Amino acid sequence: MLKLAAAARFAAAEFGPLIVFWALAATLGVKPAILGSILFILGDAGWRWRKGLAFTRLYLLISGLTLVFGLIDLAATSPFMLKYEAVVSNLAVGFAFVAGALGEKPILQEVAEQRGESFNATSEVRAFFRLFTLIWASYFFLKAAFYFWIVWTLPMLEAMALRSVIGSVTLGLMIALSATQGCRLFFLCRRLGLLPKPDEPERGASASPARPA
Repeated sequence: MLKLAAAARFAAAEFGPLIVFWALAATLGVKPAILGSILFILGDAGWRWRKGLAFTRLYLLISGLTLVFGLIDLAATSPFMLKYEAVVSNLAVGFAFVAGALGEKPILQEVAEQRGESFNATSEVRAFFRLFTLIWASYFFLKAAFYFWIVWTLPMLEAMALRSVIGSVTLGLMIALSATQGCRLFFLCRRLGLLPKPDEPERGASASPARPA
């Protein structure tokens, strides 16, 4: 139950705008989904500001892309746009995660720090977060490829219904994996030799054992 609660908190904190958009789009339509997403982002931003909580790059990315692609959905009047919008949006998110893996601090490391996770900021831990961020990018690329395949092989309405189900289920699984299994994945990557050898924690880092997620 604690792990499920952690997954729910992670989903709401980082993917809240997207979840609100999908839920409203599936039940009320695109226009209410866009309005609901805007209201959620404004309310959540005010709550974060009052609580002194930081806005992670992942949250800003998800919020921005939710609004951008919601507006694309609203303007999409041709069958071509309706068919391929999900392909384009998943490619865009995938490339954003690739960019988020670069630099001194991978985007998922920033999320873990904002969630209050305790871990040593070693090069091994940074390498794990970079690898995990690239796994997320690969997930979106694979989903884009799958969406492209189904719109070529199925009627448009069936393809759109299938991608809605597959997209929601797989995103939920990825969120649950990130929120509950990060530590196991870290040690698995270590055993497989995918990470550099452990080093000393950086100055100012926590002295607790590595626990990346």
